[in-house]
Amino acid sequence: MAGETGWRNRLYFGDNLVILREHVRDESVDLVYLDPPFNSNATYNVL
Repeated sequence: MAGETGWRNRLYFGDNLVILREHVRDESVDLVYLDPPFNSNATYNVL
């Protein structure tokens, strides 16, 4: 990916399975970090 656009790092916002399947090559993932408060029944998509 770095050679295609010149970018080395990217941040994607969305459903992780969709993003990984559609935008990221399998061999390019080094880290996936998730840190939401799971099962809190709160809405965190407020802009």
